[in-house]
Amino acid sequence: MKNLLLVSLLIVLFSNFTYCKQKETTKLSESSKKEVAKSKFAKLYPDYNPQHLKDVIRDLIQNDSQMLPLYTENEYNPVWAHDTLDTERIKSFLSILSDSKSHGIPEKYFSTEQIGSLTDSIDSGKYNLDELYKKMAELDLISTKTAVKYITGMSYGFLNPQKLYQKNYNISVSSPDSVFYINLYKGLKDNPITVISESHPADPIYQKLIDEYKSLEQKKEMEFKPITSTATYKLGDKNKHISEIAKRLMLTGEYVPQCDSIYNDSLHLVLDKGLMEAINTFRRKNSYPEEDEVGKLTIDALNRPLDYYQTKLRANMERYRWRRTKAKHNKHIEVNVASASLVASQPESQPLIMRVCVGTVYNKTPLLQSDINYLNLNPVWNVPTSIAQKEVAVLQKKDPTYIKRHNMKLYKGGKEVDASTIDWDDVTPSKFSYTIRQSPGGGNSLGLVKFMFDNAFSVYLHDTPSKAAFGRKNRSVSHGCVRVQKPFELAFFCLSVTSDDVYKDRLYYSINKPPVSEAGKKLAKENKLKKLPDILNPEEKISLFIDYYTAYTYPNDEMIYYADDNYGYDNTILNALNPQAQKSDKSGTK
Repeated sequence: MKNLLLVSLLIVLFSNFTYCKQKETTKLSESSKKEVAKSKFAKLYPDYNPQHLKDVIRDLIQNDSQMLPLYTENEYNPVWAHDTLDTERIKSFLSILSDSKSHGIPEKYFSTEQIGSLTDSIDSGKYNLDELYKKMAELDLISTKTAVKYITGMSYGFLNPQKLYQKNYNISVSSPDSVFYINLYKGLKDNPITVISESHPADPIYQKLIDEYKSLEQKKEMEFKPITSTATYKLGDKNKHISEIAKRLMLTGEYVPQCDSIYNDSLHLVLDKGLMEAINTFRRKNSYPEEDEVGKLTIDALNRPLDYYQTKLRANMERYRWRRTKAKHNKHIEVNVASASLVASQPESQPLIMRVCVGTVYNKTPLLQSDINYLNLNPVWNVPTSIAQKEVAVLQKKDPTYIKRHNMKLYKGGKEVDASTIDWDDVTPSKFSYTIRQSPGGGNSLGLVKFMFDNAFSVYLHDTPSKAAFGRKNRSVSHGCVRVQKPFELAFFCLSVTSDDVYKDRLYYSINKPPVSEAGKKLAKENKLKKLPDILNPEEKISLFIDYYTAYTYPNDEMIYYADDNYGYDNTILNALNPQAQKSDKSGTK
Protein backbone atom coordinates (compact mmCIF):
# COMPACT_ATOMS: atom_id res chain seq x y z
CA MET A 1 0.00 0.00 0.00
CA LYS A 2 2.96 2.36 0.65
CA ASN A 3 4.14 1.76 -2.92
CA LEU A 4 0.66 2.57 -4.17
CA LEU A 5 0.63 5.86 -2.25
CA LEU A 6 4.03 6.82 -3.66
CA VAL A 7 2.83 6.05 -7.17
CA SER A 8 -0.29 8.10 -6.46
CA LEU A 9 1.76 11.14 -5.40
CA LEU A 10 3.83 10.99 -8.58
CA ILE A 11 0.66 10.67 -10.63
CA VAL A 12 -0.83 13.69 -8.88
CA LEU A 13 2.25 15.86 -9.51
CA PHE A 14 2.42 14.87 -13.18
CA SER A 15 -1.32 15.21 -13.65
CA ASN A 16 -1.40 18.69 -12.11
CA PHE A 17 1.32 19.78 -14.54
CA THR A 18 -0.32 18.37 -17.66
CA TYR A 19 -3.82 19.24 -16.47
CA CYS A 20 -3.20 23.00 -16.70
CA LYS A 21 -1.59 22.72 -20.14
CA GLN A 22 -4.33 20.58 -21.67
CA LYS A 23 -7.35 22.42 -20.29
CA GLU A 24 -10.10 22.81 -22.88
CA THR A 25 -13.33 24.78 -22.83
CA THR A 26 -15.47 23.06 -25.44
CA LYS A 27 -19.18 23.42 -24.70
CA LEU A 28 -21.76 20.81 -25.64
CA SER A 29 -23.39 23.30 -27.99
CA GLU A 30 -20.08 23.45 -29.88
CA SER A 31 -19.57 19.69 -30.04
CA SER A 32 -19.07 18.10 -33.44
CA LYS A 33 -20.38 14.71 -32.22
CA LYS A 34 -23.87 14.11 -33.55
CA GLU A 35 -24.82 11.71 -30.74
CA VAL A 36 -23.89 14.36 -28.17
CA ALA A 37 -25.67 17.19 -29.94
CA LYS A 38 -28.87 15.16 -30.20
CA SER A 39 -28.85 13.79 -26.64
CA LYS A 40 -31.44 14.70 -24.03
CA PHE A 41 -28.65 15.85 -21.73
CA ALA A 42 -27.30 18.27 -24.37
CA LYS A 43 -30.73 19.78 -24.85
CA LEU A 44 -31.22 20.20 -21.11
CA TYR A 45 -27.73 21.62 -20.49
CA PRO A 46 -26.51 23.20 -23.80
CA ASP A 47 -23.78 25.20 -22.01
CA TYR A 48 -22.39 22.19 -20.14
CA ASN A 49 -18.58 22.11 -20.22
CA PRO A 50 -17.03 18.69 -19.46
CA GLN A 51 -13.82 20.39 -18.33
CA HIS A 52 -15.64 22.11 -15.49
CA LEU A 53 -16.79 18.74 -14.16
CA LYS A 54 -13.17 17.60 -14.13
CA ASP A 55 -12.28 20.72 -12.14
CA VAL A 56 -14.91 19.93 -9.52
CA ILE A 57 -13.83 16.27 -9.27
CA ARG A 58 -10.20 17.36 -8.95
CA ASP A 59 -11.03 19.62 -6.01
CA LEU A 60 -13.20 17.04 -4.27
CA ILE A 61 -10.77 14.11 -4.28
CA GLN A 62 -7.65 15.84 -2.92
CA ASN A 63 -8.33 14.52 0.58
CA ASP A 64 -9.89 11.22 -0.50
CA SER A 65 -7.12 8.60 -0.26
CA GLN A 66 -9.30 5.90 -1.84
CA MET A 67 -10.39 7.84 -4.92
CA LEU A 68 -7.24 9.93 -5.45
CA PRO A 69 -5.20 7.23 -7.29
CA LEU A 70 -8.07 6.35 -9.62
CA TYR A 71 -9.02 9.84 -10.73
CA THR A 72 -5.51 11.25 -10.95
CA GLU A 73 -4.46 8.33 -13.14
CA ASN A 74 -7.51 9.09 -15.27
CA GLU A 75 -6.63 12.82 -15.47
CA TYR A 76 -9.76 13.60 -13.40
CA ASN A 77 -12.09 12.30 -16.08
CA PRO A 78 -15.35 10.99 -14.60
CA VAL A 79 -16.02 7.25 -14.67
CA TRP A 80 -19.75 7.51 -15.31
CA ALA A 81 -19.85 10.36 -17.85
CA HIS A 82 -18.18 11.19 -21.14
CA ASP A 83 -19.25 14.29 -22.99
CA THR A 84 -22.64 13.77 -21.32
CA LEU A 85 -23.94 11.74 -18.39
CA ASP A 86 -23.89 8.06 -19.38
CA THR A 87 -27.35 7.20 -18.03
CA GLU A 88 -27.34 3.77 -19.70
CA ARG A 89 -24.14 2.84 -17.88
CA ILE A 90 -25.62 4.05 -14.58
CA LYS A 91 -28.80 2.06 -15.23
CA SER A 92 -26.76 -1.07 -15.92
CA PHE A 93 -24.92 -0.55 -12.64
CA LEU A 94 -28.18 -0.04 -10.74
CA SER A 95 -29.54 -3.22 -12.29
CA ILE A 96 -26.53 -5.16 -10.96
CA LEU A 97 -26.97 -3.62 -7.51
CA SER A 98 -30.67 -4.46 -7.49
CA ASP A 99 -29.74 -8.12 -8.03
CA SER A 100 -27.35 -8.11 -5.04
CA LYS A 101 -30.01 -9.92 -2.98
CA SER A 102 -29.39 -13.07 -5.02
CA HIS A 103 -25.78 -12.86 -3.73
CA GLY A 104 -27.02 -12.60 -0.16
CA ILE A 105 -26.42 -8.84 0.13
CA PRO A 106 -29.32 -6.47 0.89
CA GLU A 107 -29.70 -3.88 -1.87
CA LYS A 108 -29.70 -1.15 0.80
CA TYR A 109 -26.17 -2.23 1.75
CA PHE A 110 -25.11 -0.07 -1.19
CA SER A 111 -25.92 3.54 -2.11
CA THR A 112 -28.46 2.37 -4.71
CA GLU A 113 -31.21 4.83 -3.81
CA GLN A 114 -28.84 7.79 -3.70
CA ILE A 115 -27.33 6.91 -7.08
CA GLY A 116 -30.77 6.47 -8.64
CA SER A 117 -32.10 9.70 -7.14
CA LEU A 118 -29.13 11.75 -8.32
CA THR A 119 -29.35 10.26 -11.81
CA ASP A 120 -33.07 10.99 -12.09
CA SER A 121 -32.70 14.56 -10.81
CA ILE A 122 -29.89 15.31 -13.28
CA ASP A 123 -31.82 13.67 -16.08
CA SER A 124 -34.86 15.82 -15.31
CA GLY A 125 -32.96 19.08 -15.93
CA LYS A 126 -33.69 20.62 -12.53
CA TYR A 127 -30.22 22.13 -11.91
CA ASN A 128 -28.43 25.25 -13.05
CA LEU A 129 -24.88 24.73 -14.32
CA ASP A 130 -23.10 25.35 -11.00
CA GLU A 131 -25.38 22.89 -9.23
CA LEU A 132 -25.09 20.45 -12.12
CA TYR A 133 -21.30 20.12 -11.87
CA LYS A 134 -21.53 19.52 -8.11
CA LYS A 135 -24.29 16.91 -8.49
CA MET A 136 -22.54 15.13 -11.35
CA ALA A 137 -19.28 15.03 -9.38
CA GLU A 138 -21.19 13.72 -6.35
CA LEU A 139 -22.88 11.06 -8.50
CA ASP A 140 -19.58 9.99 -10.06
CA LEU A 141 -17.77 9.65 -6.75
CA ILE A 142 -20.63 7.84 -4.98
CA SER A 143 -21.06 5.44 -7.92
CA THR A 144 -17.34 4.74 -8.11
CA LYS A 145 -17.00 4.17 -4.37
CA THR A 146 -20.01 1.86 -4.49
CA ALA A 147 -18.46 -0.04 -7.41
CA VAL A 148 -15.19 -0.44 -5.49
CA LYS A 149 -17.12 -1.67 -2.43
CA TYR A 150 -19.11 -4.11 -4.56
CA ILE A 151 -16.13 -5.49 -6.49
CA THR A 152 -13.92 -5.78 -3.41
CA GLY A 153 -16.69 -7.52 -1.47
CA MET A 154 -17.43 -9.96 -4.26
CA SER A 155 -13.72 -10.70 -4.62
CA TYR A 156 -12.75 -11.08 -0.94
CA GLY A 157 -15.94 -10.92 1.10
CA PHE A 158 -17.73 -7.92 2.53
CA LEU A 159 -16.82 -8.85 6.11
CA ASN A 160 -13.61 -9.79 7.90
CA PRO A 161 -14.07 -13.22 9.55
CA GLN A 162 -11.34 -12.53 12.11
CA LYS A 163 -13.31 -9.55 13.38
CA LEU A 164 -16.57 -11.46 13.29
CA TYR A 165 -15.45 -14.60 15.14
CA GLN A 166 -12.50 -13.03 16.98
CA LYS A 167 -10.57 -15.59 19.06
CA ASN A 168 -12.50 -18.57 17.68
CA TYR A 169 -11.28 -18.04 14.10
CA ASN A 170 -7.75 -18.87 13.00
CA ILE A 171 -8.03 -19.38 9.23
CA SER A 172 -5.97 -17.07 7.03
CA VAL A 173 -7.95 -15.33 4.30
CA SER A 174 -6.79 -12.99 1.55
CA SER A 175 -7.40 -9.26 1.56
CA PRO A 176 -7.07 -6.78 -1.31
CA ASP A 177 -3.57 -5.45 -1.92
CA SER A 178 -2.10 -2.66 -4.04
CA VAL A 179 -1.95 -4.83 -7.18
CA PHE A 180 -5.65 -5.60 -6.81
CA TYR A 181 -6.52 -1.90 -6.55
CA ILE A 182 -4.30 -0.93 -9.50
CA ASN A 183 -6.07 -3.50 -11.69
CA LEU A 184 -9.44 -2.52 -10.28
CA TYR A 185 -8.92 1.16 -11.05
CA LYS A 186 -7.74 0.33 -14.55
CA GLY A 187 -10.84 -1.79 -15.11
CA LEU A 188 -13.15 0.95 -13.87
CA LYS A 189 -11.44 3.43 -16.16
CA ASP A 190 -11.80 1.13 -19.19
CA ASN A 191 -15.29 -0.27 -18.63
CA PRO A 192 -16.85 -0.26 -15.15
CA ILE A 193 -19.79 -2.52 -16.02
CA THR A 194 -17.48 -5.24 -17.34
CA VAL A 195 -15.20 -5.26 -14.28
CA ILE A 196 -18.22 -5.22 -11.94
CA SER A 197 -19.91 -8.12 -13.75
CA GLU A 198 -16.69 -10.15 -13.77
CA SER A 199 -16.13 -9.71 -10.03
CA HIS A 200 -18.67 -12.39 -9.05
CA PRO A 201 -17.06 -15.54 -7.57
CA ALA A 202 -16.52 -18.34 -10.05
CA ASP A 203 -16.53 -21.07 -7.38
CA PRO A 204 -19.01 -23.80 -8.49
CA ILE A 205 -20.41 -24.22 -4.97
CA TYR A 206 -21.07 -20.48 -4.81
CA GLN A 207 -22.98 -20.70 -8.07
CA LYS A 208 -25.03 -23.59 -6.68
CA LEU A 209 -25.99 -21.44 -3.71
CA ILE A 210 -27.15 -18.66 -6.03
CA ASP A 211 -29.17 -21.09 -8.16
CA GLU A 212 -30.75 -22.56 -5.04
CA TYR A 213 -31.60 -19.10 -3.73
CA LYS A 214 -33.33 -18.13 -6.99
CA SER A 215 -35.14 -21.46 -7.16
CA LEU A 216 -36.52 -20.97 -3.65
CA GLU A 217 -37.56 -17.44 -4.56
CA GLN A 218 -39.70 -18.83 -7.37
CA LYS A 219 -41.14 -21.59 -5.17
CA LYS A 220 -42.22 -19.02 -2.57
CA GLU A 221 -44.92 -17.95 -5.01
CA MET A 222 -46.50 -21.42 -4.80
CA GLU A 223 -49.05 -22.19 -2.12
CA PHE A 224 -47.63 -23.90 0.96
CA LYS A 225 -49.93 -24.89 3.81
CA PRO A 226 -48.30 -25.95 7.09
CA ILE A 227 -48.65 -29.56 8.22
CA THR A 228 -51.20 -29.41 11.02
CA SER A 229 -50.31 -32.64 12.84
CA THR A 230 -47.38 -33.53 15.10
CA ALA A 231 -48.28 -37.21 15.48
CA THR A 232 -45.85 -39.98 14.59
CA TYR A 233 -46.53 -41.99 11.41
CA LYS A 234 -44.99 -45.27 10.35
CA LEU A 235 -44.68 -47.00 7.01
CA GLY A 236 -48.13 -48.07 5.81
CA ASP A 237 -50.06 -45.65 8.01
CA LYS A 238 -53.03 -43.88 6.42
CA ASN A 239 -53.99 -40.36 7.47
CA LYS A 240 -55.13 -37.10 5.85
CA HIS A 241 -52.06 -35.28 7.22
CA ILE A 242 -49.76 -37.55 5.20
CA SER A 243 -51.13 -35.72 2.14
CA GLU A 244 -49.83 -32.47 3.64
CA ILE A 245 -46.38 -34.03 4.07
CA ALA A 246 -46.39 -35.19 0.46
CA LYS A 247 -47.38 -31.75 -0.85
CA ARG A 248 -44.61 -30.09 1.16
CA LEU A 249 -41.98 -32.45 -0.24
CA MET A 250 -43.31 -31.96 -3.76
CA LEU A 251 -42.73 -28.21 -3.36
CA THR A 252 -38.97 -28.54 -2.87
CA GLY A 253 -38.57 -31.57 -5.12
CA GLU A 254 -37.76 -34.41 -2.72
CA TYR A 255 -40.96 -36.20 -3.67
CA VAL A 256 -42.06 -36.79 -7.26
CA PRO A 257 -45.37 -38.70 -7.28
CA GLN A 258 -46.24 -41.28 -9.88
CA CYS A 259 -48.36 -40.34 -12.93
CA ASP A 260 -51.22 -37.96 -12.22
CA SER A 261 -51.29 -38.51 -8.46
CA ILE A 262 -50.16 -34.91 -8.07
CA TYR A 263 -53.77 -34.00 -8.71
CA ASN A 264 -55.28 -36.72 -6.55
CA ASP A 265 -55.05 -36.12 -2.79
CA SER A 266 -56.38 -39.58 -1.99
CA LEU A 267 -53.22 -41.19 -3.36
CA HIS A 268 -51.13 -39.33 -0.75
CA LEU A 269 -53.03 -40.60 2.27
CA VAL A 270 -50.75 -43.62 2.73
CA LEU A 271 -47.16 -43.36 3.93
CA ASP A 272 -45.73 -45.71 1.33
CA LYS A 273 -42.13 -46.63 0.57
CA GLY A 274 -41.67 -43.90 -2.05
CA LEU A 275 -42.87 -41.17 0.29
CA MET A 276 -40.71 -42.48 3.14
CA GLU A 277 -37.67 -42.36 0.85
CA ALA A 278 -38.54 -38.74 0.05
CA ILE A 279 -38.84 -37.94 3.77
CA ASN A 280 -35.40 -39.44 4.37
CA THR A 281 -33.99 -37.44 1.45
CA PHE A 282 -35.35 -34.34 3.17
CA ARG A 283 -33.75 -35.46 6.44
CA ARG A 284 -30.36 -36.00 4.80
CA LYS A 285 -30.66 -32.61 3.13
CA ASN A 286 -31.21 -31.04 6.56
CA SER A 287 -28.53 -33.06 8.39
CA TYR A 288 -31.08 -35.18 10.27
CA PRO A 289 -30.64 -38.92 10.92
CA GLU A 290 -32.69 -41.19 8.67
CA GLU A 291 -35.53 -43.13 10.33
CA ASP A 292 -38.35 -45.53 9.45
CA GLU A 293 -41.05 -43.21 10.79
CA VAL A 294 -41.91 -39.52 10.73
CA GLY A 295 -42.79 -37.48 13.82
CA LYS A 296 -42.73 -34.02 15.37
CA LEU A 297 -39.01 -33.29 14.81
CA THR A 298 -39.26 -33.86 11.05
CA ILE A 299 -42.69 -32.21 10.74
CA ASP A 300 -41.39 -29.09 12.50
CA ALA A 301 -38.55 -28.99 9.96
CA LEU A 302 -40.99 -29.47 7.08
CA ASN A 303 -43.01 -26.51 8.35
CA ARG A 304 -40.09 -24.12 8.13
CA PRO A 305 -40.73 -21.30 5.64
CA LEU A 306 -38.53 -21.18 2.55
CA ASP A 307 -37.06 -17.95 3.94
CA TYR A 308 -35.32 -20.14 6.50
CA TYR A 309 -33.23 -21.73 3.77
CA GLN A 310 -32.64 -18.46 1.92
CA THR A 311 -31.27 -16.96 5.13
CA LYS A 312 -28.74 -19.78 5.38
CA LEU A 313 -27.80 -19.38 1.73
CA ARG A 314 -27.16 -15.65 2.24
CA ALA A 315 -24.84 -16.26 5.20
CA ASN A 316 -22.91 -18.99 3.39
CA MET A 317 -22.47 -16.98 0.19
CA GLU A 318 -20.43 -14.59 2.31
CA ARG A 319 -18.40 -17.48 3.72
CA TYR A 320 -17.63 -18.72 0.20
CA ARG A 321 -16.43 -15.24 -0.78
CA TRP A 322 -13.66 -15.49 1.83
CA ARG A 323 -10.49 -16.71 0.11
CA ARG A 324 -8.39 -19.09 2.16
CA THR A 325 -4.67 -18.48 1.71
CA LYS A 326 -3.56 -21.94 2.83
CA ALA A 327 -3.60 -24.38 -0.05
CA LYS A 328 -5.03 -27.87 0.29
CA HIS A 329 -2.60 -30.79 0.00
CA ASN A 330 -3.44 -33.81 -2.14
CA LYS A 331 -4.68 -35.46 1.03
CA HIS A 332 -7.14 -33.20 2.79
CA ILE A 333 -9.46 -33.34 5.78
CA GLU A 334 -12.36 -30.91 6.08
CA VAL A 335 -14.42 -30.73 9.28
CA ASN A 336 -17.69 -28.83 9.12
CA VAL A 337 -18.58 -27.87 12.67
CA ALA A 338 -22.12 -26.75 11.78
CA SER A 339 -23.08 -30.10 10.23
CA ALA A 340 -20.83 -32.08 12.61
CA SER A 341 -19.33 -33.96 9.69
CA LEU A 342 -15.89 -34.79 8.30
CA VAL A 343 -14.74 -35.42 4.74
CA ALA A 344 -11.30 -36.88 4.03
CA SER A 345 -10.40 -36.76 0.35
CA GLN A 346 -7.58 -37.38 -2.08
CA PRO A 347 -7.37 -37.46 -5.88
CA GLU A 348 -8.85 -40.43 -7.73
CA SER A 349 -10.35 -41.94 -4.57
CA GLN A 350 -13.77 -42.04 -3.06
CA PRO A 351 -14.01 -39.56 -0.17
CA LEU A 352 -14.24 -40.84 3.39
CA ILE A 353 -17.30 -39.22 4.99
CA MET A 354 -18.29 -39.56 8.64
CA ARG A 355 -20.13 -37.90 11.46
CA VAL A 356 -18.25 -36.13 14.21
CA CYS A 357 -19.10 -34.62 17.59
CA VAL A 358 -18.06 -31.01 18.16
CA GLY A 359 -17.98 -28.51 20.99
CA THR A 360 -21.05 -27.30 22.81
CA VAL A 361 -22.30 -23.73 22.51
CA TYR A 362 -20.37 -22.97 25.71
CA ASN A 363 -17.22 -24.80 24.56
CA LYS A 364 -17.19 -23.97 20.87
CA THR A 365 -14.87 -25.87 18.56
CA PRO A 366 -12.51 -23.23 17.13
CA LEU A 367 -12.31 -22.68 13.38
CA LEU A 368 -8.74 -23.24 12.19
CA GLN A 369 -6.28 -24.45 9.58
CA SER A 370 -3.38 -26.83 10.10
CA ASP A 371 -1.69 -30.04 8.93
CA ILE A 372 -1.93 -33.47 10.58
CA ASN A 373 1.43 -34.02 12.29
CA TYR A 374 1.11 -37.49 13.78
CA LEU A 375 -1.26 -40.12 15.14
CA ASN A 376 -1.09 -41.24 18.76
CA LEU A 377 -2.24 -44.79 19.50
CA ASN A 378 -3.35 -45.61 23.05
CA PRO A 379 -3.28 -41.96 24.12
CA VAL A 380 -3.08 -40.75 27.70
CA TRP A 381 -5.59 -38.03 28.49
CA ASN A 382 -4.13 -35.16 30.44
CA VAL A 383 -7.38 -33.80 31.78
CA PRO A 384 -7.58 -30.02 31.28
CA THR A 385 -7.57 -28.04 34.54
CA SER A 386 -11.06 -26.64 34.02
CA ILE A 387 -12.52 -30.13 33.47
CA ALA A 388 -10.57 -31.56 36.42
CA GLN A 389 -11.82 -28.85 38.78
CA LYS A 390 -15.41 -28.39 37.59
CA GLU A 391 -16.32 -31.91 36.52
CA VAL A 392 -14.05 -34.74 37.69
CA ALA A 393 -13.60 -33.37 41.21
CA VAL A 394 -17.34 -32.77 41.58
CA LEU A 395 -18.18 -36.29 40.36
CA GLN A 396 -15.54 -37.84 42.62
CA LYS A 397 -17.04 -35.98 45.55
CA LYS A 398 -20.42 -37.58 44.81
CA ASP A 399 -18.96 -41.00 44.00
CA PRO A 400 -15.65 -41.91 45.76
CA THR A 401 -15.01 -44.62 43.14
CA TYR A 402 -15.30 -42.33 40.12
CA ILE A 403 -11.59 -41.65 39.56
CA LYS A 404 -10.58 -45.27 40.03
CA ARG A 405 -13.42 -46.63 37.86
CA HIS A 406 -12.42 -44.32 35.03
CA ASN A 407 -8.79 -45.44 35.15
CA MET A 408 -7.59 -42.00 36.28
CA LYS A 409 -4.67 -41.00 38.49
CA LEU A 410 -4.02 -37.88 40.57
CA TYR A 411 -0.71 -36.04 40.60
CA LYS A 412 0.70 -33.17 42.59
CA GLY A 413 4.16 -31.76 41.97
CA GLY A 414 4.73 -34.58 39.50
CA LYS A 415 4.10 -37.29 42.10
CA GLU A 416 1.11 -39.62 42.16
CA VAL A 417 -1.38 -39.10 44.99
CA ASP A 418 -3.75 -41.77 46.30
CA ALA A 419 -7.26 -40.41 45.79
CA SER A 420 -8.47 -42.22 48.91
CA THR A 421 -6.21 -40.05 51.10
CA ILE A 422 -8.02 -36.85 50.13
CA ASP A 423 -10.89 -35.46 52.18
CA TRP A 424 -13.29 -34.95 49.30
CA ASP A 425 -15.89 -33.31 51.55
CA ASP A 426 -13.53 -30.37 51.86
CA VAL A 427 -12.81 -30.19 48.11
CA THR A 428 -14.22 -27.34 45.99
CA PRO A 429 -13.29 -26.41 42.41
CA SER A 430 -11.23 -23.46 43.65
CA LYS A 431 -9.34 -25.63 46.16
CA PHE A 432 -8.68 -28.53 43.77
CA SER A 433 -5.02 -28.20 42.76
CA TYR A 434 -4.26 -31.69 41.45
CA THR A 435 -3.58 -32.74 37.88
CA ILE A 436 -5.41 -35.76 36.50
CA ARG A 437 -4.35 -38.25 33.87
CA GLN A 438 -6.48 -40.99 32.38
CA SER A 439 -4.54 -44.10 31.42
CA PRO A 440 -4.84 -45.66 27.93
CA GLY A 441 -7.56 -48.16 27.21
CA GLY A 442 -11.01 -48.64 25.81
CA GLY A 443 -12.61 -46.39 28.42
CA ASN A 444 -10.22 -43.51 27.83
CA SER A 445 -12.12 -40.36 26.84
CA LEU A 446 -9.82 -39.99 23.80
CA GLY A 447 -10.54 -43.55 22.72
CA LEU A 448 -7.77 -45.55 21.09
CA VAL A 449 -6.31 -43.07 18.60
CA LYS A 450 -5.71 -39.33 18.57
CA PHE A 451 -4.92 -37.15 15.53
CA MET A 452 -2.55 -34.31 16.37
CA PHE A 453 -1.99 -31.00 14.58
CA ASP A 454 -0.49 -27.65 15.51
CA ASN A 455 -3.01 -25.11 16.78
CA ALA A 456 -3.35 -22.39 19.40
CA PHE A 457 -6.42 -23.95 21.05
CA SER A 458 -5.10 -27.31 22.34
CA VAL A 459 -7.73 -29.22 20.37
CA TYR A 460 -7.39 -32.35 18.27
CA LEU A 461 -9.38 -35.07 16.51
CA HIS A 462 -9.85 -38.27 18.47
CA ASP A 463 -11.71 -41.53 18.95
CA THR A 464 -14.27 -41.84 21.76
CA PRO A 465 -15.82 -44.65 23.80
CA SER A 466 -19.17 -42.78 23.71
CA LYS A 467 -20.46 -44.00 20.35
CA ALA A 468 -24.15 -43.30 21.00
CA ALA A 469 -23.71 -39.56 20.44
CA PHE A 470 -23.04 -40.14 16.73
CA GLY A 471 -26.68 -41.19 16.32
CA ARG A 472 -27.96 -37.88 17.65
CA LYS A 473 -29.12 -35.00 15.49
CA ASN A 474 -27.39 -32.44 17.71
CA ARG A 475 -23.80 -33.58 18.09
CA SER A 476 -22.48 -30.43 19.77
CA VAL A 477 -21.49 -32.29 22.92
CA SER A 478 -17.70 -32.04 23.42
CA HIS A 479 -15.46 -29.62 25.27
CA GLY A 480 -14.13 -28.32 21.93
CA CYS A 481 -12.21 -31.24 20.43
CA VAL A 482 -13.60 -33.18 17.48
CA ARG A 483 -14.67 -36.78 18.14
CA VAL A 484 -14.64 -38.89 14.97
CA GLN A 485 -17.11 -41.66 14.16
CA LYS A 486 -14.68 -43.80 12.13
CA PRO A 487 -11.29 -43.35 13.79
CA PHE A 488 -9.59 -46.38 12.28
CA GLU A 489 -10.75 -45.62 8.72
CA LEU A 490 -9.40 -42.09 9.22
CA ALA A 491 -6.14 -43.51 10.55
CA PHE A 492 -5.79 -45.74 7.48
CA PHE A 493 -6.48 -42.70 5.27
CA CYS A 494 -3.77 -40.68 7.03
CA LEU A 495 -1.25 -43.51 6.92
CA SER A 496 -1.94 -44.40 3.25
CA VAL A 497 -2.71 -48.04 4.06
CA THR A 498 -6.32 -48.32 2.93
CA SER A 499 -5.51 -51.50 0.98
CA ASP A 500 -2.80 -52.99 3.25
CA ASP A 501 -4.71 -55.52 5.37
CA VAL A 502 -1.71 -56.68 7.37
CA TYR A 503 -0.78 -53.14 8.35
CA LYS A 504 -4.38 -52.59 9.42
CA ASP A 505 -4.20 -55.70 11.57
CA ARG A 506 -0.97 -54.48 13.12
CA LEU A 507 -2.75 -51.25 14.07
CA TYR A 508 -5.67 -53.21 15.55
CA TYR A 509 -3.24 -55.45 17.40
CA SER A 510 -1.46 -52.37 18.78
CA ILE A 511 -4.68 -51.18 20.42
CA ASN A 512 -5.58 -54.64 21.76
CA LYS A 513 -8.11 -55.46 19.05
CA PRO A 514 -8.04 -58.78 17.18
CA PRO A 515 -6.82 -58.89 13.56
CA VAL A 516 -9.46 -58.99 10.84
CA SER A 517 -7.78 -60.37 7.71
CA GLU A 518 -6.88 -64.04 7.26
CA ALA A 519 -3.22 -63.10 6.80
CA GLY A 520 -3.29 -61.08 10.04
CA LYS A 521 -4.99 -63.87 11.96
CA LYS A 522 -2.38 -66.34 10.72
CA LEU A 523 0.49 -64.07 11.81
CA ALA A 524 -1.11 -63.53 15.21
CA LYS A 525 -1.53 -67.26 15.71
CA GLU A 526 2.18 -67.71 14.93
CA ASN A 527 3.09 -64.77 17.26
CA LYS A 528 4.54 -62.93 14.27
CA LEU A 529 2.10 -60.01 14.18
CA LYS A 530 4.12 -57.03 15.40
CA LYS A 531 2.67 -54.02 17.18
CA LEU A 532 3.16 -50.53 15.82
CA PRO A 533 4.74 -47.74 17.87
CA ASP A 534 2.31 -45.42 19.67
CA ILE A 535 3.41 -42.44 17.55
CA LEU A 536 2.80 -42.79 13.81
CA ASN A 537 3.85 -40.19 11.25
CA PRO A 538 2.02 -39.88 7.91
CA GLU A 539 4.28 -40.13 4.86
CA GLU A 540 2.34 -37.43 3.01
CA LYS A 541 1.25 -33.97 4.08
CA ILE A 542 -2.39 -33.85 5.12
CA SER A 543 -4.08 -30.45 5.22
CA LEU A 544 -6.85 -29.83 7.73
CA PHE A 545 -9.54 -27.18 7.93
CA ILE A 546 -12.09 -26.96 10.70
CA ASP A 547 -14.70 -24.52 9.44
CA TYR A 548 -18.40 -23.69 9.73
CA TYR A 549 -20.95 -23.93 6.90
CA THR A 550 -24.72 -24.21 7.36
CA ALA A 551 -25.29 -24.63 3.61
CA TYR A 552 -22.74 -26.95 2.01
CA THR A 553 -22.09 -29.79 -0.41
CA TYR A 554 -20.34 -33.15 -0.38
CA PRO A 555 -17.87 -34.32 -3.07
CA ASN A 556 -19.50 -35.84 -6.16
CA ASP A 557 -22.94 -34.77 -4.92
CA GLU A 558 -25.09 -32.09 -6.55
CA MET A 559 -27.39 -31.58 -3.56
CA ILE A 560 -27.22 -28.54 -1.28
CA TYR A 561 -27.29 -29.63 2.37
CA TYR A 562 -28.33 -27.53 5.36
CA ALA A 563 -27.29 -27.60 9.01
CA ASP A 564 -28.65 -25.93 12.12
CA ASP A 565 -26.82 -22.80 13.23
CA ASN A 566 -26.04 -24.00 16.76
CA TYR A 567 -23.33 -21.39 17.35
CA GLY A 568 -25.39 -18.49 15.98
CA TYR A 569 -22.68 -17.62 13.45
CA ASP A 570 -25.19 -17.11 10.62
CA ASN A 571 -26.83 -14.34 12.61
CA THR A 572 -23.42 -12.80 13.27
CA ILE A 573 -22.83 -12.52 9.51
CA LEU A 574 -26.31 -11.35 8.59
CA ASN A 575 -26.41 -8.74 11.35
CA ALA A 576 -23.08 -7.35 10.14
CA LEU A 577 -24.45 -7.17 6.58
CA ASN A 578 -27.53 -5.31 7.80
CA PRO A 579 -27.52 -1.76 6.33
CA GLN A 580 -28.34 -0.36 9.79
CA ALA A 581 -25.20 -2.00 11.15
CA GLN A 582 -23.22 -0.26 8.42
CA LYS A 583 -24.65 3.12 9.39
CA SER A 584 -23.97 2.68 13.10
CA ASP A 585 -20.46 1.41 12.37
CA LYS A 586 -19.68 4.56 10.36
CA SER A 587 -21.08 6.82 13.06
CA GLY A 588 -19.03 5.09 15.72
CA THR A 589 -22.05 3.96 17.72
CA LYS A 590 -21.81 0.26 16.96
